[in-house]
Amino acid sequence: MFVEILLRSLIYNNVNLNIKCLLKYEAKKLLKSEKCTNILAGGTDLIIDIRKNKKTPNSLIDIGSIDELKNIKEEEGFISIGAMVTFSELYESEIIRRNFTSLYECSKAMGSPQIRNAATIGGNVANGASAADSIPCLMSLNSEIVLESSNETRVIKLAEYFKNYNIEHLRNDEIITKFIIPKDNSISGYYKLGKRNSLAIARISVAVSISMDNSIINDINVVIGAAGKVPFKVESIKNLVINENKSVLFNDKVLNLLEEAVYNSIKGRSTVNFKKEAVKGVYKNALYNALKIEGV
Repeated sequence: MFVEILLRSLIYNNVNLNIKCLLKYEAKKLLKSEKCTNILAGGTDLIIDIRKNKKTPNSLIDIGSIDELKNIKEEEGFISIGAMVTFSELYESEIIRRNFTSLYECSKAMGSPQIRNAATIGGNVANGASAADSIPCLMSLNSEIVLESSNETRVIKLAEYFKNYNIEHLRNDEIITKFIIPKDNSISGYYKLGKRNSLAIARISVAVSISMDNSIINDINVVIGAAGKVPFKVESIKNLVINENKSVLFNDKVLNLLEEAVYNSIKGRSTVNFKKEAVKGVYKNALYNALKIEGV
């Protein structure tokens, strides 16, 4: 209902809303032939952009009825999430809750219930906003993004996709079809700081993924969101904590690396002093989620 109300409002923007696809190949064929068109996923960002004349497509290709884009599948060694899976479906999925605490926490904190019912993980990534909730989580989990056109299929690590965004970004004739996340027995957590509450857009966010044996760290990914043009990994933390006891994760040296990473990313901005301090508390809360311990 939320998106339907927004769609009706586009009559005044002269956008053709009659292109609905039931099969993936239809969408890819239309993207190749249609000029000045956009994919309509959940629509929670795109439709607002159209109403504000930030985007002016002649038509929208609605992929909301393509069933194969709506699945969460657990396979041997990995889990795939279709691009049209909503945040409500992520939150309600036992597969997600059991394997990826970060994505579960992210989907729980992503907007109002109306937004969660409409917004899709593919649309969230396609929009590429610095404050997008799902991107830090997917990056920290070593996810791959699958992009398809009529001519080719690209499979790219999401971290590389955003690191080289000017080159790897979603092309005009492509759709995001799914995300592939390895099952590596790691633990994960996510936390964001909003202006008022969990429904707000993140002012800063952190996702962590940690692989351990008997409390000894084998690998770690820490990703910061809303502190630059795109979310980014703090690679320097790996060298400090690998082969150490998990208690090192709360060490001041780790917190200093986070502060330094935020400062280097947004130095000169008015928010830098606030965010370089705030990131330390947000990181700790993401750790508490991952380690299943009570925070402060």
